[in-house]
Amino acid sequence: MDLNNEQNLTARIERLELAVADISRRLDGRDARPAASAAFGSRASAPKSSASQQRKPATPVTPPRSMEWWLARGGALLTLFALVLLYQYAVSHNWITPLIRVAFGTAIGVALMVFANRIPRAPETTPDDTVGLREVLLGSSIAAWYITAYAAAIFYGLISFGAARLIFFGLSIAGCWLALKEKRALLALFALAVGFATPALLPSPSPSIPAFAIYVGMLGALGLILYLMRGWQSVLWLTFIAFWWSTVEATWIACCSLPGSSFTARVSMTILIVLAGAAMLRVPILRRRLLGAGSHLYTESRRSEAATSLLTELANVVTRFSGQPGGVDSPALWIITLSTPLIAIAQLALVWPGTPPLIWAAASLGAAAMAYRLVSARRASSEEFTHVEAAATALWSLAGALWLSSGVSDVFRVSSVAVGLLAASLHVVATLSLAKESSYVVPARLARITTGAIVSVVLLNEINQGRIAPHWTFAEVVGICVAFWVAWTYRLSGSKGYSAVLAAATYGALMLIDARVLGGIWRPLVTASYAIAGTALLMASKRFEPGEWIRRLGGITLVIVVFRLLMIDMAGVETIWRVLLFLGVGGLFLYTSHRMQRSGAATPAASPTPAGPSA
Repeated sequence: MDLNNEQNLTARIERLELAVADISRRLDGRDARPAASAAFGSRASAPKSSASQQRKPATPVTPPRSMEWWLARGGALLTLFALVLLYQYAVSHNWITPLIRVAFGTAIGVALMVFANRIPRAPETTPDDTVGLREVLLGSSIAAWYITAYAAAIFYGLISFGAARLIFFGLSIAGCWLALKEKRALLALFALAVGFATPALLPSPSPSIPAFAIYVGMLGALGLILYLMRGWQSVLWLTFIAFWWSTVEATWIACCSLPGSSFTARVSMTILIVLAGAAMLRVPILRRRLLGAGSHLYTESRRSEAATSLLTELANVVTRFSGQPGGVDSPALWIITLSTPLIAIAQLALVWPGTPPLIWAAASLGAAAMAYRLVSARRASSEEFTHVEAAATALWSLAGALWLSSGVSDVFRVSSVAVGLLAASLHVVATLSLAKESSYVVPARLARITTGAIVSVVLLNEINQGRIAPHWTFAEVVGICVAFWVAWTYRLSGSKGYSAVLAAATYGALMLIDARVLGGIWRPLVTASYAIAGTALLMASKRFEPGEWIRRLGGITLVIVVFRLLMIDMAGVETIWRVLLFLGVGGLFLYTSHRMQRSGAATPAASPTPAGPSA
């Protein structure tokens, strides 16, 4: 026994010496190659020795696919297809009972989940929106369970609708947990989408609004928590849109079509809307602050290049509109924060239809006052949050003013649109007056958009209606005056195009009002007023800037005057008045030409040409 051990030890030592010698020989050859290349130049490209050729590993060659390989794969596919056909045949001939079908679907989901867990996870640097085989199998597993629960309730009647909805809710929670564990946004999107679609997929014959409120509220909370922890923009937008879309039908049921327990339903929807509105209002801002805290629980989402490019472009659009540099979450920060209180108040107004609009006006104005207080308390106005709060002050106060006008119109029995025109016009004046003293861009732009809407309403109202009540005319005149003031304020700024278009539209609306009011008194007064306005604009173009578009408005007005003289007044006015009208308009044209020539000749004398530099 000892002799054998000594022989084995001697053999091992000999093999070790041979290996060390081989390694030393390889290292010597590697060190000698650069020197040989430098010394002999082209000799370095000489053929290698047979020994080095023997040491070079051969390139692996993929063996050709044999007939047995193809037969095995083809036979497996044909067998699988035959099993599917056999299952369909057994189902159609009632060989497989509904209970076995449901069990079979559940087993398929389990098998897919097991196979998915056998596939290794993607590296940590993989984007969260990547879809690999593991994610496909995980999503397919959850989908198989969703379909099985749906079939068990709808097709086979094995479980009740309430049990199916409970299973759907549990699967949504499991899907969100799995998405958070796997760090894959697709799984969360799928789970939340099916969860929000459950009330439509599994409608209840006797809907319970309190149960619905708890269900939708839990789903909304899941979506917001996932966004806070992972920053998935798609999950946030899906939660925001699906939640408010789901509550619309429930709001209608709670307020109008649910007998008996309508008060309980309304209270449930009110609590849901208030809590969800407060959460969605704060989530975009809270996400940034939690991310800035540096906690490991709240991390930045890893996005693909396509998703990053899309979010960056959307952020650039928001940056151009707000004038404030932002991040990839700026669209959510601006849109969701600004729109959530308005959507919530509008749905509360539907839940409680008998409530006076003044209540909702007070709620909107109160929210605007809170936002204004936050803006006033900030010393620095460069933070994007402060710009959002300034925009919220303008937007929410405008909504409150419109709700207030609706309440006032109900009290005084006048048109709510006319009172809304007055309220919007006063809001524009107040907003622009405050915006002059601040660096916030959005409130001023909102005021300009509101001004354009005011002019559009006046134009549509004048085109579609013949006789209008006096309070309507008063509201239109106030709106026209405010629009002229806005156009005049921005005539020399960077918004010259907007100012010119607004001035032209406002002037057209004023001409329509003039034609309606003076035409009802005496038709020649319309032509005379147009002639006075046109000549006044031509003379004003010599004194005010920008004179070009003022002169164009005046010229267009005088063309309309000539058209009315020849086509309308010639046929509808008595001869003596027609003569006086032509004489008056002609004399006014001559007087305007004389004044413009005098002002043009006096201009060089008033501003002498400066002397050039000395030679």
